[in-house]
Amino acid sequence: MTKLKVGPKGQITLIKKLREKFGIKPGSLVEEVEADDGILIKPIEPSLKMWKNLKEKVSKKWPPDISSVQAIQEDRTK
Repeated sequence: MTKLKVGPKGQITLIKKLREKFGIKPGSLVEEVEADDGILIKPIEPSLKMWKNLKEKVSKKWPPDISSVQAIQEDRTK
């Protein structure tokens, strides 16, 4: 565990090892999550990566023999 010093404007500097591990670069967005025992700071996934992950999850459950257009058309006729 690393101790961080809070600056006069409430800023902290994450150590390089963690920034590199989690892909946090200048301009990256992170979110702070309040927990019972402290604060969790975690990177926000870039939109493209988020959509790719969603696509992978959906494609595992999606029948391979039907297109998305067909599925929507079938759903609308129900």
